[in-house]
Amino acid sequence: MTLTPRRRLVLIGALVVVWAIGRAGLSGVVNTSGASAFQRFWRSALSPDLSADFLSLTIEATATTAAFAVLGSALALLIGVAGALAISERAMGTGWLRRAAEVVATVPRAVHEILVALLLIQVLGFDPMVAVIAIGVPFGAVTAKVYADALDDADRSAYDGLRASGVGRLTAVAYGLVPLVRGEFVSYAFYRFECAIRSAAVLGIVGVGGLGFQLDISFESLRYDEIWTLIFALMLLSGTADAVSSWVRGPSGPSDGGRWFPVVAAVGVAWSWWQVGLDVSVLWSARTLERGPELLRDLFPPELGPGGWTELWSATVDTMSLVVVAVVVAALFGFVGAAVVRRPVIDKRSGLSAVGDGFRIVVGRLVLLTARAVPAPVWAFLFVLVLYPGIWPGAVALGVYNAGVLGRLYAEAIESQPPEPERAAALAGAGRWTRWAYGVIPGAAPRLVSLTVYRSEVMVRETIVIGVVGAGGLGQLLRDHLVARDFGAVMGVVIVLIVLAIAADALGRVIRRVLR
Repeated sequence: MTLTPRRRLVLIGALVVVWAIGRAGLSGVVNTSGASAFQRFWRSALSPDLSADFLSLTIEATATTAAFAVLGSALALLIGVAGALAISERAMGTGWLRRAAEVVATVPRAVHEILVALLLIQVLGFDPMVAVIAIGVPFGAVTAKVYADALDDADRSAYDGLRASGVGRLTAVAYGLVPLVRGEFVSYAFYRFECAIRSAAVLGIVGVGGLGFQLDISFESLRYDEIWTLIFALMLLSGTADAVSSWVRGPSGPSDGGRWFPVVAAVGVAWSWWQVGLDVSVLWSARTLERGPELLRDLFPPELGPGGWTELWSATVDTMSLVVVAVVVAALFGFVGAAVVRRPVIDKRSGLSAVGDGFRIVVGRLVLLTARAVPAPVWAFLFVLVLYPGIWPGAVALGVYNAGVLGRLYAEAIESQPPEPERAAALAGAGRWTRWAYGVIPGAAPRLVSLTVYRSEVMVRETIVIGVVGAGGLGQLLRDHLVARDFGAVMGVVIVLIVLAIAADALGRVIRRVLR
């Protein structure tokens, strides 16, 4: 049998998965002594803390999380628009300035927001600006890349006409391209807000306030009834953001290209600014001007930690194996979730029956929402109860969280497939699962693989999120160095994380090219 590039890729992938599972280990994984606490946690979902005082605290924490998400998204949008103009070929040409801007924008895309927050806390303390900058800068770099690609991929006939008449590049972009992509820009801005909700909750765990901060306090005291109240609030907030984002990005959303968006955004930013008491003067306060240069001197030059190269290499390999196992868990459970929540396809003429009844879909969507609404560190705290410390708690936590994301993306990809192949299978007398296997999956497979590869790139950055709660890998090593205030070693780990993220992006591009 000839090994085509695709088959070779599948073989290499299978070998990598086997290696990752072997690295994680299969013996001594389950900690049965924590089973009772694990069960108490889930039973507490039926009796959350609904006392007036705690509900008031939860509402305030929810408002703070929402405000952080709004302000962080607004900053990301500003950076994204400016960055898009800086790295777009049509706006800047192909000169060295554009290439330099592209390199500069690569670094924040490779750094997770929780790492930005951990470093900013050393300078600004637990100020609201920490959350706003930590969300805004990395998200802004990603937004800049997406917006620049949209500008460069848009129909250029109007742009070329303006350029031919002597108009400058930026003016031609503003009048020849922006009207074409305005709806896409607004749509992606709402998607980023949806992501910012989850990031704001994660940042709360490192002490900047909001639902994540309250979750951390309740977990430390094992008050499961409080935890579930906070989780339900986070699910409601995340679900609302999901619904608004899906409506704006979907075919039934607004058709005016988002003309009302600036007004809604301005009101949201004003309320959020008031809610968290944002004070931008902290950026040039005496404390910041003193501690900022001190932190830079401590970070550079990068150094090795007490364990030297051996410790750094071991943590790097653990991180790579953790990501591989997490991708397998996320893809498996995400696919099962997509099969459950996929909207019914009914065609009376062909006899094609519903893929699942309404109750199953509602429950499935609720499970997927729970998986992605609960921050990955919370999942890590939970799985540490029943899995011994090491790679497995972090991998399972990251996998479950991303299963919620992939399940939704998989379902949308499957629903967008043309119904004819499934209809043909139904007319041939195929059963539900046979139709699924032969009428649905073959057409959706390339998109499903592409989504999995994309999400695996994101998971490389997210390993730091579960690492800072002691779930292994470079994230845990980074946490240990931060506790010891060994900032030179912190920078050494940061550089490795950036290299891994860039390598994952490059590998993802190669995989997608092979699968085309």
